Amino acid sequence: MHILKRILLLLVLVILNENLFAQERTEQLPRQNNGLSGDLRVHDPVMIKQGDTYYIFATGNGISIKTSKDRINWLNAGRVFDSTSLPAWHRHDIPDQNGHLWAPDIHYADGKYHLYYSVSAWMNFNSSIGYATNTTLNPQDPAYKWVDEGQVISYKNGGEGVNVIDPNIFIDKDGKKYLVYGSYKAGLRIAELNPKTGKLLSDKPELTTLTTSLGEGVYIVKGPAFYYIFASRGKCCAGIESDYQMVVGRSKKLHGPYLNKEGKSWVDNYYSVLLAGDEEEPGRGHNGIFAEGDTTFMVYHAYTRSANGASLLNIKPLYLDEAGWPTLDPTKKLFKMDAFGKKLFIGK
Repeated sequence: MHILKRILLLLVLVILNENLFAQERTEQLPRQNNGLSGDLRVHDPVMIKQGDTYYIFATGNGISIKTSKDRINWLNAGRVFDSTSLPAWHRHDIPDQNGHLWAPDIHYADGKYHLYYSVSAWMNFNSSIGYATNTTLNPQDPAYKWVDEGQVISYKNGGEGVNVIDPNIFIDKDGKKYLVYGSYKAGLRIAELNPKTGKLLSDKPELTTLTTSLGEGVYIVKGPAFYYIFASRGKCCAGIESDYQMVVGRSKKLHGPYLNKEGKSWVDNYYSVLLAGDEEEPGRGHNGIFAEGDTTFMVYHAYTRSANGASLLNIKPLYLDEAGWPTLDPTKKLFKMDAFGKKLFIGK
């Protein structure tokens, strides 16, 4: 009888020790967010891939960079510009510009990585969009060097009253290249670029008005039947007080008009909500798009209550609902971009 009690006591002790050890292991794991882990603090993210490595570029001093081998575990990986490489022209229109650059967009074409970004300062609307290129994203490659291509457009020629920030580049099947940009201050615009230089066709560009006040963080992609436009609205940058949300529209033509689900135009600032906040993530927004294989991913930041309101990285597959509209709710049909557009996300 005593032997049986001793055996039972030993079994209890083993189980307790295993539970304590498992709890200790769990506490040592990095905090996870929607299946992601590692250094997840980010704002205005976009994603691209070279070789076996995924790269996130985001708002930050000199433009922040993160890397991952599996699209799940993320590490901080420096910045595009440091204090010695920051272009001097950034201070021309905003003398107190300190190198904190916003909302980059990146794509791969013609053997180079093309990075566009916002040069601005909080509540200073003398904003502009800059441009840099590199032949590789791997800092261990001897060829690694970001080349400053200068200013692309500014508040002086980007449309009356428009805050010229949040660039997105769209390249159509005919090879024509477009810059989409703007914000709540006078809305969103689109201008054609010279595909060889990456700059405007002329210093006085022909602009198309997409909205007159709605949105920021604009992103356009082409699906099988429509051009889809994504943007963000609401209050950002306020932690758990943010109510940021993503909205969507679609058009048969690149220059619009883009319509919401009720057929009302974005030009008149009507939209359909794609993703709103909830209790844990009261603000979600400023999405980028990344496509690999048959899957299109939405990359965005979310102000997260359990992280004391910090803005954290999210990456989720994009689907189509029964009416042919993009959704983050899983359905039987993935959102698929056209093959030409997908090439812009995978470099060599």
